Amino acid sequence: MALCSGKSMIAASVASSRHVLPIPAVMAGPRPAPSVWSNSSNSSGGVAARPQPRPLHQLAPCAANPSPAAPSAYVVGGDGDAELAAFQQHQQSAPRPSAAEEARTVLDQGKHAVLCTLSSGADTQGFPASSVVEYACDGTGRPFFATSTLSAHTADMLADGRVSLTVKSPSFQGMDCGRLTLQGTVSLVSEEDKARLREIYLKKYPSAFYVDFPDFKWFRMESIAAARFNGGFGRAPRLTVDEYLAAKPDPVYPFSGPVCGHMNVDHDADSKAMIKHYVGLTVDAVTMLDLDRLGINCSVKRGGQTFKLRLPFPHPAEDRKSIKDAIVEMTKKARSAAATNARTPGGTL
Repeated sequence: MALCSGKSMIAASVASSRHVLPIPAVMAGPRPAPSVWSNSSNSSGGVAARPQPRPLHQLAPCAANPSPAAPSAYVVGGDGDAELAAFQQHQQSAPRPSAAEEARTVLDQGKHAVLCTLSSGADTQGFPASSVVEYACDGTGRPFFATSTLSAHTADMLADGRVSLTVKSPSFQGMDCGRLTLQGTVSLVSEEDKARLREIYLKKYPSAFYVDFPDFKWFRMESIAAARFNGGFGRAPRLTVDEYLAAKPDPVYPFSGPVCGHMNVDHDADSKAMIKHYVGLTVDAVTMLDLDRLGINCSVKRGGQTFKLRLPFPHPAEDRKSIKDAIVEMTKKARSAAATNARTPGGTL
């Protein structure tokens, strides 16, 4: 699952002769501020005259502006760092849910989506028209929502049901995080299904009393033409509709907030020790982002770089208790390893 200069780093790495691992890229600091052009005022309060351009032969050569290099954490053999080499090998084989499972989890846990319809307006006929909607999932991977007939997108869908729906992962922080786009055809929900879907919707949005207003209509994406999942930089696997529909949402992802929040606030040292013991990487800071039954997704800082890291569980965790048991087990082993290294001459911790 999934959440700046990291974008340009990936573009630069493609042009580099070195091979970049196909795993999420990094956000390495704030985006540089854009240039601001403004007219200056002269002493009389008016706008200063625009200077005349010099002939081309008088212009100084432009300074080189090279693209930033790809972060060493993701470049094979980038700087001979043994820890990074071990990290790269570990991350390539670190257990993760399938792309279909991640996609279903993103849809199941998301709340707001960008709905793109084909405009039915006289002046914009056929143009894409985007809006933000709340939605729910019917349990089969098909999203549904209620919209007012006062909204333009409702008229669009009544005229042409072809739409796309884009959802970000709940932990989305940037382009290295997960998102899903479904393309398909929506239709009005049948009367026999309306009560069941309304119950699902109100369980997710208890304050959505307005869906019972007479001007609201229920739509569901009955036919899915394509499911496009992107788990972050370098993680955009091909996903078929059949694979998407056959998958199930991750059973423990909903516990990401409380578990990761607790670890980030109260167990920062343990998180660093676990990463050192299980991944083999010494980090300066770690933030747990979210989790699934196979492991935890983290954002780490090391040597001035910030990037994502996968910390697998020693065994699958199928409920909240098993998450706790796995983390306690990992913490104890990491602490023991740290203590042993501290007592050993030349130990790394």
